Amino acid sequence: MPLINEKLKLMSCTEFRIFLKKLIKDRIEREWSSNFVDNMNFVIIPRMTIKRRYENKGIDLIKLINSSSYYQKVKKNVNTRGSLEFKDR
Repeated sequence: MPLINEKLKLMSCTEFRIFLKKLIKDRIEREWSSNFVDNMNFVIIPRMTIKRRYENKGIDLIKLINSSSYYQKVKKNVNTRGSLEFKDR
């Protein structure tokens, strides 16, 4: 499991911000704005906290980053609260 978490840590802050903005643009992330992501401090809000936030919504953030098919599946099945709506999360 530590290797999976390392993948998230190895992304630069810029890459991670771009990825989060893509989530906003594709309407997977519905609670944050692009301005919020631009001003986000990754020291105060660690990446693992963001990862857990998505896990609570039924979304595997690492898989979302690494798998385009999973990304498309999430994009298609996310509800207005940003949570997945299908059984086999």
